[in-house]
Amino acid sequence: MPPLVRMEQISKRFGNVAALSDVSISLRGGRVHGLLGENGAGKSTLMNVLYGLIQPERGSISIDDKTVSIRSPLDAVRHGIGMVHQHFMLAGAMTVLDNVLIGDRRFGAILRRREAAERLVALAESMALQIDPAARCEDLSVGQQQRVEILKALWRDVRLLILDEPTTVLTPSEAEQLFVAVNRLKASGRSIVFISHRLGEIRQVCDDLTVLRRGTVVYDGDAQSLSNAELSQIMVGREIAPLRLQRDDPSSRPLVLEATGLTAGKLRDVSLQIHGGEILGIAGVDGNGQQELAEVLVGLRSAASGTVRLAGQDITHRSASERFAMGMAHIPNDRKAEGLVGTMSVAENLVLKQYNAAPFSRGGFLSLRQMRTTAQQMVERFDIRTYGVDASVATLSGGNAQKVILARELGLREPRAVVAINPSRGLDLAATEFVHQQLLNIRKQGGAVLLISSELDELFALSDRIAVLFAGRLTLSDFPVGGIKSIGQLMTGAVQSGSPA
Repeated sequence: MPPLVRMEQISKRFGNVAALSDVSISLRGGRVHGLLGENGAGKSTLMNVLYGLIQPERGSISIDDKTVSIRSPLDAVRHGIGMVHQHFMLAGAMTVLDNVLIGDRRFGAILRRREAAERLVALAESMALQIDPAARCEDLSVGQQQRVEILKALWRDVRLLILDEPTTVLTPSEAEQLFVAVNRLKASGRSIVFISHRLGEIRQVCDDLTVLRRGTVVYDGDAQSLSNAELSQIMVGREIAPLRLQRDDPSSRPLVLEATGLTAGKLRDVSLQIHGGEILGIAGVDGNGQQELAEVLVGLRSAASGTVRLAGQDITHRSASERFAMGMAHIPNDRKAEGLVGTMSVAENLVLKQYNAAPFSRGGFLSLRQMRTTAQQMVERFDIRTYGVDASVATLSGGNAQKVILARELGLREPRAVVAINPSRGLDLAATEFVHQQLLNIRKQGGAVLLISSELDELFALSDRIAVLFAGRLTLSDFPVGGIKSIGQLMTGAVQSGSPA
């Protein structure tokens, strides 16, 4: 049986960088085809070509053995191809039903909304993607918004559905629900492209696999025939060694970051202390006060009560810019919404917090030469794969965008304290390893790190101590003596005893 879709010898350059070099891939109906690779390997670029968002310089696309021209997403949809992007494209003020119906002219001038809503509910239930058609999209969780995006594609009877990093923003339970939907799509005879950098997910849901490295195919075959270690080696080109943290008692070292009795938003009387050369991990289910804690510490939110001290100085009423100047660094939860300005260049984002100070500003004038020179140094030091320091940061992959934040916060100076919240979310193995090494370097240099993460494996690998946030209250666990079970009990509120961190 011939493939549903065949892409042959696809090539695309951006400036001097070859994003894709003679890439070929075949997609079969009733199969889940994994597309694996590092951030910036070309995965999304290849599928953006298939969806008509990017035009290749060379190569061809055939559907059912017939060569086709896909010049826009409208062409792709006409050929039965749908795509759910990593960053959703919904009209938040509109209902689920309205978002699904946007641009669909198959029902003529008169739309029977009740009939359409009933059809949408039936479609959603058949794919285990239950949703309320009348709900406003801005009121939905991230997982529910993703369901709407999938239903938008299925509503148009697509035969091939591209899922670009679909689990990046999902909780574990939401990811499992997505996998159920993927299996039902596969059972219906559709072809699914599952773009990911997570080896476990690839092995769990995919039948076939293509691995890209720097725009070229380095593996094309069965998704189950290789071990995680082998896939990691193929994807990155080298072995990723596990972290082995040497823990000791930091209490004899100076106290760097201290919070006492913080109450703000969901936070309730939170106290913590972090010494120099220590990483304090914060575990917890998202929504229990993690964002509020990070914002209060870095100066983006005022506390209703309590104090914050940095290296012995009271900074409770200092602004975020003042705290940055005093040595506070911040790696935010959402790099796109909180960490970067997408319309600005890589160079501009790198100096965003220091543009008005030496060496970037002299006599009130911005030194563009110094800004670009420093940016180029940071690009090389942090291995930021970009088409140039003047390229818009919105063109970067997730991992490279995160490296811009790391370079700005950790590379231009040595911070005293770092507040990092989900710093490796959505990153591949190599980028995650890089992020972890930067945090360990701060620890080695005597800095204090507060690591807030929804990934327990990340916390176990990097933390000297682990505390748990539940319902806005912080409790110190017995880590590293206790394991995941005791921390899990604290995360669910089954156990709430303990001391402040």
